[in-house]
Amino acid sequence: MNVTLRLAFRNIKEHRAKSIIIGMFIILGTAIVELGNGFLESVNRGLELDFRAHYTGDIVISAPAPENTKMDMFGISNMSSLGDIQQIPALEDINAIEEQVKSLKGVKSETKLISAKAMLMKGDEADFDMEGDSGSMPTCFLFAGENDTYFKMFPGQHISEGTYPDKNENTLLIDSRLRDKYYKYYKTNLNVGDTILLAGYGAQSIVREAKICGFYTQPEEHSAMYPLVYCNPSFARAFADLTYGATFAQSLPSSVDTTIADSSEDDLFGGSDTMIASDSGVLGKGKENFNNILGDTTLRDKLNKTDDGAWNFIILKLDNSLNDKKTVKELNNMFTANKIHARALNWKNASATFTSSVDGISGIFTALVVILAIVVFIIIMNTMTVSVIERTSEIGTMRALGAEKNFIRRLFFNESVFIGAFSSVIGSIIAIICMLIINSFKIAIDNDTVKLILGGGLIAFIPTVKNILGTILLITTGSVLANIYPLSAALKITPLKALSKDGE
Repeated sequence: MNVTLRLAFRNIKEHRAKSIIIGMFIILGTAIVELGNGFLESVNRGLELDFRAHYTGDIVISAPAPENTKMDMFGISNMSSLGDIQQIPALEDINAIEEQVKSLKGVKSETKLISAKAMLMKGDEADFDMEGDSGSMPTCFLFAGENDTYFKMFPGQHISEGTYPDKNENTLLIDSRLRDKYYKYYKTNLNVGDTILLAGYGAQSIVREAKICGFYTQPEEHSAMYPLVYCNPSFARAFADLTYGATFAQSLPSSVDTTIADSSEDDLFGGSDTMIASDSGVLGKGKENFNNILGDTTLRDKLNKTDDGAWNFIILKLDNSLNDKKTVKELNNMFTANKIHARALNWKNASATFTSSVDGISGIFTALVVILAIVVFIIIMNTMTVSVIERTSEIGTMRALGAEKNFIRRLFFNESVFIGAFSSVIGSIIAIICMLIINSFKIAIDNDTVKLILGGGLIAFIPTVKNILGTILLITTGSVLANIYPLSAALKITPLKALSKDGE
């Protein structure tokens, strides 16, 4: 082994030019792969740290997603019904769920959350000023946490003006970015103490009034999170359609009054052909008949009231966040065994609206890196093929002197390993230096679309020991494999042909 190592180093030195060319390709390929891995690591780690700490916790418990849909903390996606905006369903049996949670070990804290989408409106009516920039419509998510526990679990909001929402009044703590969008869209400023209308998304078109209690900036400056508006639970339940009728399955009355169906147009609206009728002719015979037509609305009014005990999510933080997958599995097994209509999700599935786009970009980026690696591998193999062919006479001389094929294979193997390992280490060092330089500039992109795609607006790189060692091992292995074909072809040449002038 010592003989082959010494010969390998000597050959690398003698064929310095070819070794440097091969090494440069390996350095370039390694640096690009390391930079790609560092960027993806930064995106994924930054997104995870931000969402675990400020929005999703470690585990989120929700109702199961409706059939043929996907659901997370930010809504339901239903590709088969593009025009129908579905509301996130309420948890059906919170007491039973909490009993299962209490039986778990390692749960550090618990809170509850209501999530609904809304839009800020201008003035005292639904005045949508379409002269504004439609791309900056002041839409938001309403987040209403359990009064005594939510802000203890997620205390990171940086309040620039005002205070947190009052649990007894309809007050709003608004993201400063949403304040800017409101101004761009309506050309009107928002201030603490202003009263504003919010319009909900969905079939019921909920509109509610509230007072602005403050403005805040997100815990992470370059977070991918949408603008949020924090409010009290009773205010958010109307927008989330958390009414008694929506929360609980109600059976219809066994008999339905069909009087209105049997009535003629003249019975309902009077028999006169004139546009102006007497009081007794409008809607039949006055107010008494109008009430009879509507029937008893007591049940309807009751079902339309917000359910004070309804919640969309239960959020958990664990003593050890690394146990999230194990705890999710344990909870789902408990729900299945006890026939509880709920499911547990880790932070990533609970924020799939954001993580799915990042996963898609990561997949595309990984594919590009793989293609690049293949191209670099082919270039290295071609360069080594030329190098081996030029050394055919040298191989023939060694064979003529009695060197076995395995000896020559070990010699070229050592050369490949040294060039591959040394060059990939140099490439990794260059990549780390580039990462540190780029990170020092703190480059940020203030665009909501870019933030959503990249999981945040900060362009940064995080080198990890795992990625660096994995890349060095991969590149070194590739260098060895690239040497197999040309070496096998050279060894098939007989010593006599290898020693001839033209190698034939």
